Amino acid sequence: MKIRLYGGVVASGRHAWIAGPSGPVRLLDESDARPGTAVALGPENASGDDVAHALRELSLLVTDGGAVAAGAGVDLGAGFRSARLDGARGDQRDAVLAALRAVGPRNAHRLGERAGMLVALFGPAVTKRVGAAAARAAEDGRWAALHLASAASDVLGPEQLEQVLALRAPEDVDLTPGGPPSVLARYFRQVFEDVPAPRRLVLVLDLWARVVERRTGLARREARLATQSRRDRLADLRRRRRHDDDERILLRVRTDLETQKPSLADAARWIPDEFYWRERLDRVLQDALGATALLRTALAVADHGLEDGLERSAPILRAAVVTVPDWAAAAAARPVPGLTGLPVRPAAYVRDIVRKVAGGRPKDAKFTGYIKPRLACARDFALVVIEDIGLLMNEMVGAHDDLLRLWGGARLTGWRESAGYGRPPAEWMGIPQWTGPMLGHEEPLQSRLTPAQDPATVESRGDLLWYADLIDALARLYGHELAQPTPGTGEPWFDHDPPPETEPLTPRLDSIMVAVSGAAQLVALGGVPPRAPRTWAAFTAGLMSATAITEALTGDFAVPAALAALNGTAVPGAGVRLKIARSARDVAEWADYMGNCIAGPAYVEDARKGRTALAGLYDADGLLVVNAELSPLRPASRGWRVAEIAARFNDTPDATLEQRFRDWVGTLPGDVEEETVQAPEELPPLRTARRRAAPRLVEEVGPALSELAAGAGTGPARSGPFAAVAATSPDAALARLRRLGGAQLAGAVRRALDEGATGLVPLWTSTGHRPLAAALDALDPALRDRFDRLPLLLGEPPLPKTLRRLVKLPAVADAYSLDLVARRIRRAIGRLAVQDDPVIARALAKPTTEPLLCALAVATTCGAPEADLAPVTRPRTITVPGYPATTLEDKEGCWQRALPAARELGADTAAFWDEIAEHGLRVPASWLSHGGWTALWSRAHTHHH
Repeated sequence: MKIRLYGGVVASGRHAWIAGPSGPVRLLDESDARPGTAVALGPENASGDDVAHALRELSLLVTDGGAVAAGAGVDLGAGFRSARLDGARGDQRDAVLAALRAVGPRNAHRLGERAGMLVALFGPAVTKRVGAAAARAAEDGRWAALHLASAASDVLGPEQLEQVLALRAPEDVDLTPGGPPSVLARYFRQVFEDVPAPRRLVLVLDLWARVVERRTGLARREARLATQSRRDRLADLRRRRRHDDDERILLRVRTDLETQKPSLADAARWIPDEFYWRERLDRVLQDALGATALLRTALAVADHGLEDGLERSAPILRAAVVTVPDWAAAAAARPVPGLTGLPVRPAAYVRDIVRKVAGGRPKDAKFTGYIKPRLACARDFALVVIEDIGLLMNEMVGAHDDLLRLWGGARLTGWRESAGYGRPPAEWMGIPQWTGPMLGHEEPLQSRLTPAQDPATVESRGDLLWYADLIDALARLYGHELAQPTPGTGEPWFDHDPPPETEPLTPRLDSIMVAVSGAAQLVALGGVPPRAPRTWAAFTAGLMSATAITEALTGDFAVPAALAALNGTAVPGAGVRLKIARSARDVAEWADYMGNCIAGPAYVEDARKGRTALAGLYDADGLLVVNAELSPLRPASRGWRVAEIAARFNDTPDATLEQRFRDWVGTLPGDVEEETVQAPEELPPLRTARRRAAPRLVEEVGPALSELAAGAGTGPARSGPFAAVAATSPDAALARLRRLGGAQLAGAVRRALDEGATGLVPLWTSTGHRPLAAALDALDPALRDRFDRLPLLLGEPPLPKTLRRLVKLPAVADAYSLDLVARRIRRAIGRLAVQDDPVIARALAKPTTEPLLCALAVATTCGAPEADLAPVTRPRTITVPGYPATTLEDKEGCWQRALPAARELGADTAAFWDEIAEHGLRVPASWLSHGGWTALWSRAHTHHH
């Protein structure tokens, strides 16, 4: 019997076993298992016990090193060795390195002769000195250096490899996550092909240093964020503070009106006096200083350990605690039945920490258990205080400017002596919309402060530098030096966790693999290495400067109509959504993240000419997991096939996902070819004709679409629901909402619904207003046919270049932003629904609408893994109870009409009928707590559009 193994080796006279459900299974042919399967290879006459033992050892090996480790031929005992069936990716160095990590240096003899192992790792030119350096790296656990040296052995000499093997990385910082050394080796060969050999080591060493710096920064961010609670307490804290505000207002009303039971009319006539506004200003200042102290203490503890961190933070904690009277701090910690146990103000926790540290008790586990939970709420306190400052300033600016100036004139000298400054006072220009009224005729701090002056003697409350300090402390928690200004977007005026700003194809430094694969992509696109670069940054900058790179990022793809219509579709049963690349920029962004060559000239050229389509598959979290190339069958009307598919760093995709995607692609309709017109026997004489001008989308479509979009109106953008979610003025709402990520937007929707700033029904109605979609529907059909990419305006960015020019037209820009934000808010609502967020259940306890309820029910039926679902109908039942009675299959009924809206909520509606057949229509049980489904359905018919 002959079985072909990994690397093309044929195993003659030996048998291969794998573990089956009922015990060991001997393979009669390599086709009996998936390509690349790990097997135990042994003698034909092996006993059952020996086979079972070998398979147990193989299982341990694969658990520790992955299936790739089996390809190293590891000794499994009793004459058995590990192996892999043919069809696996990579080369022998991948297997040897994975197996060596799995068994450990002390058991390296299980991999066979040392010389053969070293040749597999570093090639035939390996020397004894390289072998000794590799042994030291393995003994020290410096696997990243060993990984890098093995991959770089194709482009570096033995002496250079010794220096690479001597590299050390900070503890717990992995520089080579993702991708085997063989893939990295291929990228190194591409990148360094035209780089002189002596220069290569300098670049590799500098790359190591830059990635260490980047990974260390990411590790610092993770460590700092780990000091904060994983549970989101922001909504609980908002309710707690709102209750406290209500109680204080009621107390003021009773005191001012001299009655314990004021009537509603009395309360309506009450006008807050100067003392009320001063007290609110004092409280938000004290809360901001307290939250800043907690944040800085959490940062110090993350960076330096608990004891050292507390010692470093003692001055700022003491400075914060003296700003709040002891009785006020004690009152803030007083529990309120039915509300969170967190104190209403950070001062309570600041006081607790100061007292505990001053008590002189041992820093034992009990001490740690007291301090850490109080630091874990620093982020939540900071976020809610920032919100409250914005609300207060919106109430006071323009209405109480005189009071703001009086209050803002006081100094913060005592605080600054202990807290110091985060951002330089000499560079602080303030926040003009707020600091202008507070400073009056005074210049900003930057203009008032001279080099000879102590900033603490010049700075006033009205400069609001203390407010920036709070957001800066929050930014440092997320690994940034300072918060990023966001002028023109409304409060909070700063972003504490701004996304990185990088151009597509710029090699990132998240890992060595990502950096080198990005550089290889540039070389493939025509980038030329600069002469004698001394740093990795200079090297990649030289590659990016090539004209060919700019050209590679331009140009649209000729996407076949059959595939264009499927953009955004869920792949049945695979848990992913399809995105078809529309331009070279799309695939450049994919390649930047995936570390593959999908943006290479061959792929891009075929896609531009419509010969193939390039696809990305995104999981439920919006993460790109697989790239694929789709090719038409011949003739094209037969359909499509998956020509190539790979996960990140060209790794093998999940087997189930790949199979389901291939099966689904096989069902897609092909392009219908136009009938061929037969040429006449005699050709008419040729006439010189002018070359027809290319269609001009902006010039021809822009005026008509602008007029239609303006006529459709953008009312909801200026109304309550959008502004409520954005927590800004209506004019700034769209700009704010477009900048939020999926999780942030879901949090904003949750806050708005929870606080009663808007209701679910008004929000749903507002998000149903789509001026751009209406304008496109009303557009001249001839224009829509001529410019067949206009429907892309109703999808997610990025847009092709011509459409980007179109949406810069003012009327179209407003309509485009409104449509985009409306779709994203609906996706956020869907996210809250499938997570069974309490705000949705509370909203549905009130009158709702039929379209909203049907869409939500379809979405949760199609997939709500985190929810406790209750059946509304029995499996395979299409009649839905309640009055009026409805059926799921009625094509004109509410349930079929709800399917597009459910898809906007994020539902994979392709699974709807499968779920109905297996489980029936289901919704979260929390939705049925007020009378069950019949009452819920009834409430949906007491509220009409």
